[in-house]
Amino acid sequence: MKTSLFSRILSDNDEDAALLDAWLSERHADKALQPLENDQAPFSVDAQRLGKAAAPHDKGVAPGQIRILSPKLVCGDDAIPYIAVLDHWMEDLWLIAPYSPYSYPASDGEMVSGDMLVGRRVLQCWNARTAHESLVAQSYVAGTLDESVRADALALFRHVAAGAPLPDSFAALVGAPVLSKADPRREYLAESVARYAPLTSAARETEAALALEERRAAFREALAERLAAPRDRFAEYIRVPAYGTPDYALVAGDRSVQKTETFIVSSLGVELDVKFTQDEGKVRLVIYKDGEIDGSALEGVVVANREAMPVGEIRNGVFVADGNALKDGFLLIDPDTLNPIPVTPEGEENR
Repeated sequence: MKTSLFSRILSDNDEDAALLDAWLSERHADKALQPLENDQAPFSVDAQRLGKAAAPHDKGVAPGQIRILSPKLVCGDDAIPYIAVLDHWMEDLWLIAPYSPYSYPASDGEMVSGDMLVGRRVLQCWNARTAHESLVAQSYVAGTLDESVRADALALFRHVAAGAPLPDSFAALVGAPVLSKADPRREYLAESVARYAPLTSAARETEAALALEERRAAFREALAERLAAPRDRFAEYIRVPAYGTPDYALVAGDRSVQKTETFIVSSLGVELDVKFTQDEGKVRLVIYKDGEIDGSALEGVVVANREAMPVGEIRNGVFVADGNALKDGFLLIDPDTLNPIPVTPEGEENR
């Protein structure tokens, strides 16, 4: 088997060197076809127009599906973004693996899929990741993996991710390991990671949003348990804003005038301004300390209505809600202890 000196230097044996030669040849041909930086591309794809013209995404994610991801979840339009759904990971998470644009595996974390369609011949098991179903479902079903291929892909993923040994049944052809820092395949691996950066970012944002909702749900559940007791113990902490009182009147009848009422949170040494504009119908709670907005003293504190039911949370020193939500009274609750935070109208704090 004749192989190049370069590939033999980067490989441990002739078989790996031959496979590397084949991959390098395809890589060089691909690079030669790409336009130079100042050249006009031979064609372009308007992803936005294409997305509007396309049919709705295929929901119903299932193991073994081959899907084409939404263009907004990948960078570049030089190759169709095929992915394989390898497994149902847990709850609403799915394990997916991208395909390589090449016909030969570039590393020992890639394997030949047996699919003859261009763009679906090699699976990047090293680049597999979990993603929420809401993201994976932003795609179109384009085929199905053979069950033996899916099993091999899962085994290779576990091998490269956690060092699990490959089973005796593993039959897929994998690439040669990348051993040298000077190996040109490192550039390709970095490109592959960068290509799916939008999906990675979207997955993190989705997980963060879900974690926040879980925290809020846990708070609501814990608060509901506390509220099983008589609510009278909250009564002394409820404050009715001026705009909710019967004698409230706008200055000179101007509906656009913003009325502001100040309360003192003496335990934290800050002021709480309740600002209401009738024309807008919104109420704003703004936290001040020494004349400046304070974004930390009451961060995450829950604003509840007269019934002690959560309306929202103070973030960066500000809370905004529909005026009717707090018109009959409001209450501040510490999210960690579920205890009310004393708030006193300005001028009454020393009484």
